[in-house]
Amino acid sequence: MGPLNIEPTEFTPKINFDPESSTFEISGFSRPENVIGFYRPILKWLEEYNEKVLSQNITFEKSLLTINLKMTYFNSASSKFLLDILLEFMKFHSKGNKVEINWYYEDGDDEILESGEEMADMLGYTFNLIPY
Repeated sequence: MGPLNIEPTEFTPKINFDPESSTFEISGFSRPENVIGFYRPILKWLEEYNEKVLSQNITFEKSLLTINLKMTYFNSASSKFLLDILLEFMKFHSKGNKVEINWYYEDGDDEILESGEEMADMLGYTFNLIPY
């Protein structure tokens, strides 16, 4: 399965999902005019990744999946879809894959930091909160 790369725009974040390295990054600004239109294909890609890659892994060695979130801003509609994306990764975790979630925030940006803490609480999963 090939990677998913979406270049950032003025209103949408950069998406770089690389199944070969098991690294998944979402970074930048997220306030798409059509939030469903932007995020639904990403969720569909993750579902296909689960079916075509993770479900085919019948060895005892499971994948380590690294999710890097480096958001500078996201609106409430984007927040819901970011949570949906993280829920997909929690499905992968429930199948025995290791999931590492790195939540980057600009040092002093309490709003993004608190958003990361809230999402971690909602998922019941520990994030690495990393200032830069």
